[in-house]
Amino acid sequence: MKKITNLIIVDASSSMSSKTQEVQGGLKDLLKDVRKDMKETKGDAKIRTVVTQFSSGGSFKVLLDTSKRKKITYESADNYRPSGMTALYDAIGLGFGLVGKKQDGVFVSILTDGGENDSNEFTQEDVQKLLKKAKKKEWGLTFMGTTEGAIQSAVNLGISRSNTFQYADSGAGTKLASVSRNVSKSLYFASVIDNAPQTENLVDSDSTTDSDS
Repeated sequence: MKKITNLIIVDASSSMSSKTQEVQGGLKDLLKDVRKDMKETKGDAKIRTVVTQFSSGGSFKVLLDTSKRKKITYESADNYRPSGMTALYDAIGLGFGLVGKKQDGVFVSILTDGGENDSNEFTQEDVQKLLKKAKKKEWGLTFMGTTEGAIQSAVNLGISRSNTFQYADSGAGTKLASVSRNVSKSLYFASVIDNAPQTENLVDSDSTTDSDS
């Protein structure tokens, strides 16, 4: 049986306040998918989902870790509350530290509407090294941001551009990003179960253009 970790790293800085309901809704949809994945992959894979949020340095928080609770509830999504700045490097470093050593696959999804501005534990170079190691281990690494600058920063860190998604800085855009994340996750899970991890082109190119409508 495959051991797979589904790691979600969500921006909870103050700039996300106007999109709180959409993020919470997206997390609730994610939890529905978690239940579905557990049923569909039963016997083929043991999936652990970890949902985290980050804002200012020192505010990294685990909202959900399915390995530590018997029932998956919406409480974790409702606990999402934006405030503070954007310690992105710390979030990636601390998030990666939650992944177990013996995994057949790890899918990472990072969602943010801003750039790094408050990390104090991890540097850009630290994160670049972590992402390089993750690629060698055939992790699925995806990044969703609201600006081309954010996308380019992710590429500079080591995430493939084909695994990035630029979404509108709005409630509708945030909701679309959540849908894209779930599609990419399912694609990666299936490839790991089939013993051929797909680590590139995880984001559907037909979904990379969105609007506020």
